[in-house]
Amino acid sequence: MIHEVITSEKVPFTYRVAGLGSRFLAWLVDVCLIVILTEMGLFVGSVLELGRAGLGAGIIMLWIFVVQWCYFLLFEWLWNGQTPGKRMLGIRVIQWKGTRLSFEQAVIRNILRVADSLPLLYGVGFLVAACNRESRRLGDLAAGTLVVYVEHRSGPVGALRERGSESARARASLVRQRLEHLHRKQKEAILDLCLRRNQLRVRERARLFSAATAYFKNNLDLAPEEYESDEKFIEQLAAVLSSDRN
Repeated sequence: MIHEVITSEKVPFTYRVAGLGSRFLAWLVDVCLIVILTEMGLFVGSVLELGRAGLGAGIIMLWIFVVQWCYFLLFEWLWNGQTPGKRMLGIRVIQWKGTRLSFEQAVIRNILRVADSLPLLYGVGFLVAACNRESRRLGDLAAGTLVVYVEHRSGPVGALRERGSESARARASLVRQRLEHLHRKQKEAILDLCLRRNQLRVRERARLFSAATAYFKNNLDLAPEEYESDEKFIEQLAAVLSSDRN
């Protein structure tokens, strides 16, 4: 199942919707980690209870509450829509319109886990997901979210190649200096374009890379080398930006 999003600039992006099998396996991994975290809390609480009655029991109750209610919420919100289980299976949660999951949406979809988990092992969630094309459970429908596959491809930093010539090193230094004039949102836009390029149609892909190249030519006096395509040129710039961020 393919989910297509049309941006405000009329640029289409496509996502592969994650199936119930992948989501179930990711959930199993997360449940195992939750059990391990809970057991760790029980152990620490039991030790503290021996030293001071009541303290350990209180910590155990608080820890269980935090693990049960905050595990999925915090991971999905802070980890780009992924939990450890989702990352292992190569899936993530996004907004219906294709953007990153917000905190409010993470709260809504995880509060409704209570309803989805009824009567046992996410019975309601499974039935609801099986009845719609995008495999969305109640939490997804209420929060406006969707679980999709992460496209596995090398990041833009992979486009950077080490060159031994003095002129190449001088050019790399010049590029870094010029790129410092970009605002943070402009840098993120370039990185996002390179990371999502395979989700674009050929015509839109060529148009966006051509427009980005024209911007650098006109505003930063940076142009592709001889016989270098617009896409390769932008990938090289994105590689510099990515390496500077790490």
